[in-house]
Amino acid sequence: MKSPKLVLIEWIDACHAPSGWLFGQDPPIDFKPVYTAGFLLEKRKQGYVIAQTWFDGDCANIIAIPKGMVKKLTVLGRVK
Repeated sequence: MKSPKLVLIEWIDACHAPSGWLFGQDPPIDFKPVYTAGFLLEKRKQGYVIAQTWFDGDCANIIAIPKGMVKKLTVLGRVK
């Protein structure tokens, strides 16, 4: 069985500002990119579903990333 494509996704994750009083200062929030690598299981209208672990017939550690948060998807190849 051919493996799913191995991909690297660059995306911007949602985050929380630190709790507590800000004393009139702007919240210290930075929208730096996050990188996730895995096997592309599905490419849906709303986003991408990838698995960290894959072997013939099964997978584990699945994450779904909404398409609106994705900045770049790079196909790295296949392992099999």
